Amino acid sequence: MRRIFTKHGEKSGTVRLEPAAGDVRKRRQHGVVMMLTALMITVMIGFLSLSIDLGFAFSSRNQFQNGIDAAALAAAAAMRLTVESTEAGAQQLSVAQQQAIDYAKLNQVRRYADPGKDDNSPNANDIIIGNGNVAVTAKNQSNFDFPQVKVDSSIPVPTLFAGMFGLNGFTVSAASTASVVPVDGGTGTPGAGKPGGGGCWSPIMIPDTFFDSSDNVHWVGDPNRGSDELPSMFGDYYRSRFAAGARNVPPYVDAANGGVGNYVTGLRDTAILDDINLNKTVMGRYIEIKPAHYRIAKLSNLPLLSAFGLSVSGYSVGDFARNGYCGQIRVGLEVEVYDRNDLTVYDQAKLGLQALKSNTLDNDFLDLQLLNNYRYIKTSSYPGPNTHAMVVPVMMFSPVELVRNQDAASFRVTNIGLIFLQEVRDDGTLYGFFVREIIAGGTPIEPGNLQTDNAPTFKRSWLPMSVQLLK
Repeated sequence: MRRIFTKHGEKSGTVRLEPAAGDVRKRRQHGVVMMLTALMITVMIGFLSLSIDLGFAFSSRNQFQNGIDAAALAAAAAMRLTVESTEAGAQQLSVAQQQAIDYAKLNQVRRYADPGKDDNSPNANDIIIGNGNVAVTAKNQSNFDFPQVKVDSSIPVPTLFAGMFGLNGFTVSAASTASVVPVDGGTGTPGAGKPGGGGCWSPIMIPDTFFDSSDNVHWVGDPNRGSDELPSMFGDYYRSRFAAGARNVPPYVDAANGGVGNYVTGLRDTAILDDINLNKTVMGRYIEIKPAHYRIAKLSNLPLLSAFGLSVSGYSVGDFARNGYCGQIRVGLEVEVYDRNDLTVYDQAKLGLQALKSNTLDNDFLDLQLLNNYRYIKTSSYPGPNTHAMVVPVMMFSPVELVRNQDAASFRVTNIGLIFLQEVRDDGTLYGFFVREIIAGGTPIEPGNLQTDNAPTFKRSWLPMSVQLLK
């Protein structure tokens, strides 16, 4: 109420003031705007929360896929690892599963807070899979398909903000398939480039194995040959496992006397113990290679790469023997070698290999059951199968070249192999055995060299392999 005055004085009575119509509309609009603003803020917060959780989901999915890819690649390496008594490959499957489990756990999906420094509980971010998540498909012998490994798994991922709207988590899935492809070279083994020499090419060039007229395998210096250490008897022959298609010519197919036999090199790949027991391959058998029979490659004349962040241009023969050459090596490469009578060079190579052995094997413990039963190397310090620094990649040449010219200044690489050097003796003799090959950064075989050969039938599965993801 309000009292009213006039020029004659106070006038009794009151007047009620009513708001104008425009004021009412303004107030109502202000209320609607506030309600809409509150609603929009709520919606924006919801969308922001959803976008954050979606970003978190995609990040988790990518991390999970990377871990599953790593597991599949590691498992596929088992396809070129074991030598077993049957084609069933029970140990191969077991190793593939264990490799996948171990390598998956080395990866994480960042979903939860890490345990405290004094908390010994498992990290919930680690990717954990089981044997049931790993499947191996057998190769098809009729079309030369190779076995494949598939890893398939899923994990729960919590939401960060969507829980406010009732969405507390979601599941991400990932699958990956890996296999092996035939290659004729590469940078060494998957461990190439690691300090200590594991995986890079050794300067040692070893004569490949050969067969006699009865198709029994021998290596140069084999005591079963008596005084005939070289392939010089009638019927002796050499046939590289790369001797097919475009390479079906000397020195990939070679014989000092007589014709070409029925088998592809003694070092040809095998997954079956019977091949070893029947003298059809030297792979998996202990052999001795004398200094008079192997050669030292002039690796410094090859294209130089950086090793461990340092230039290798100043490397000595001993440095290369200890640390390896981490460049690309291919079958067909012509490699210069040191004079076989240069005792200083051979002594440097021996000392380099002995230094590598003393740092990696002398205080290590071999799993003798796996070595004897399945022909692969696993030790206390190198639990990954055939990742030991003394599993050395070597270049190989036709042994018939030693019959023609032992003093040759260069040899052509006709084969490659991985030899486990269990001993490097003081006289320079190398003692060990060849293992099945997985080559890192491999060069795919040229199509012309994958053509079948009639005598003997050429098999891609005999060649060294490189692991790769299929999908």
